Amino acid sequence: MSTKKNRQPGIHFDARYERHDTGPFHPESATRYRALCAALEDLPPSFVKIPGRIATTEEVLLAHASWYLDVVRQDAENFADQLRTGDTPLCPESYDVALEACGAVLSATDFVMRGEVASAFCAVRPPGHHATSDLGMGFCIFNHVAVAARYLQIHHGRQRVVIVDWDVHHGNGTEAIFREDPDVFYISLHEHGIYPFTGAAGEQGQGAGAGATLNLPLPQNSGGREALLAWDKKIAPAVADFQPEFFLISAGFDAHQNDPIGGLQWTDKTYAELTRRSVALAETWCAGRIVSVLEGGYNPAALASAAVAHVKALAG
Repeated sequence: MSTKKNRQPGIHFDARYERHDTGPFHPESATRYRALCAALEDLPPSFVKIPGRIATTEEVLLAHASWYLDVVRQDAENFADQLRTGDTPLCPESYDVALEACGAVLSATDFVMRGEVASAFCAVRPPGHHATSDLGMGFCIFNHVAVAARYLQIHHGRQRVVIVDWDVHHGNGTEAIFREDPDVFYISLHEHGIYPFTGAAGEQGQGAGAGATLNLPLPQNSGGREALLAWDKKIAPAVADFQPEFFLISAGFDAHQNDPIGGLQWTDKTYAELTRRSVALAETWCAGRIVSVLEGGYNPAALASAAVAHVKALAG
């Protein structure tokens, strides 16, 4: 257990991620990212800018198969417009951009572990939580939070890591990577019955990891009240039982009521409240250490306003 810390936050965003060209009409486009970056630029200077870096092959291999990295690199180099393993757009720069996105999350993790910031939000793309160890899908190439969890264990000695995923879609890739791992607790709040059609409440992990997965599918058109009730009744007690040493968030903003893809009715206030609850748990169990990573969110204005609400709530 720990006492409350100073909540000086860090943020990372960079126009370089716009090099991942998904085409002008794709939901996960540079247009939505530019809107987010413009909003983050307006945050006060107390938000520390965290520099990015390129993840090494060895770091990405903490959560991915070596042959899968070869597939991504080859597809990008051969000018494929889709990753051969799934519904993920590519351009020649996509492999490099995905490495940069993953590296930025690891950079933020280092900043938090060194105490230079108390928490961090990484606005990176492409997103990651649908990517399994050997399958890119759902707009995702590398699973940034999964790599970060393994990195925390191996390089920072943080054995027990919790990942909270509040994207409107279930993070099937993250769950699959840690399904049999008792030391990474994966928790997902998502809409029931939509892509990728996984994440039923009965999916609770397997083998040694039985009980280290918590899926909370929410009914279509439900709002923030239902999400926060699920948090208070299910997530908070489960995290307290697990007693994590680090808190990772897959921060999707496509459960917003104005999102064109999701079917939930969350508001900016919902994201702020979920973040405050995350901060409270992190301060209790892991010295406030949080790294939050952008996932979905496809209405540019809603993405920007919800993400800003999230970052401000990280700051307390």
